[in-house]
Amino acid sequence: MNDLTLYHNLASASSQKVRLTLAEKKLDFRSVEISLGGEQHTPGYRAVNPAGVVPTLVHKGHRMFETAAILEYLDEVFPSPPLSPSDPVLRQRMRAHIYRLNEANHPANGMMHYAILARPALLQLPSDRLEALLVAMPNERDRKLRRAAVSQGLKAMEFADAVRTQEQMLDTFEQTLGRTSYLINDDVTLLDLTALPYIARLDQMGLIELITNCDRPHLAAWYARMKLRPSWEASFAFLAAGPFKDWPTMGRAAMPSIRPLLRRPPR
Repeated sequence: MNDLTLYHNLASASSQKVRLTLAEKKLDFRSVEISLGGEQHTPGYRAVNPAGVVPTLVHKGHRMFETAAILEYLDEVFPSPPLSPSDPVLRQRMRAHIYRLNEANHPANGMMHYAILARPALLQLPSDRLEALLVAMPNERDRKLRRAAVSQGLKAMEFADAVRTQEQMLDTFEQTLGRTSYLINDDVTLLDLTALPYIARLDQMGLIELITNCDRPHLAAWYARMKLRPSWEASFAFLAAGPFKDWPTMGRAAMPSIRPLLRRPPR
């Protein structure tokens, strides 16, 4: 063991980024799964991560927060195989793309997830229980998005913005991959591992046609290559069981509401 402990959630995109990186590095770790139904806000987990979010990485007693910083830490402390370009210009470009994904696409991806997949279960909760979960979220932006997802679902203005943000991400990736095999150069980097959970979530929601039927062949080929890597199985095998098996049906049911929002809808 490498004295690594990861507090994470199977369905969390941020957690998936760290699991992918650990798998690419072939690093063993102690897994502590945190339910996002409220366990993340308990005093026990808040003692680990005061913000009440996942993931948290603990290495040799040091707690690590913020997913992008965790990935860079792992790449520095465990340098083989390298997951950052040696060229400083490409390294800056990688970090800029990762920043954009985390700041714009992460909340957009989360909005789509909650409006399509999580909303039915959340609406079944007693109102006081639902309100407690929302109030416990430390980030005002996330609270607003979750409230909109629960109260308005696919009709929320924030949902339309999320769909358009995701479409812009797909177009950017398609353009980039027309020049290189992966998102920065011809090697897998932290950017590929950061982007993969967002593309995978669209697939898991039954929305893969946003790639395959929208003239994005380079992105489709990249996604196929990423799914062949051993890190894919280590990070996403959980989707074959449990409530996740219903995700594609729920996503396809939302497609009539998504299609009019797209600049380039599926053929």
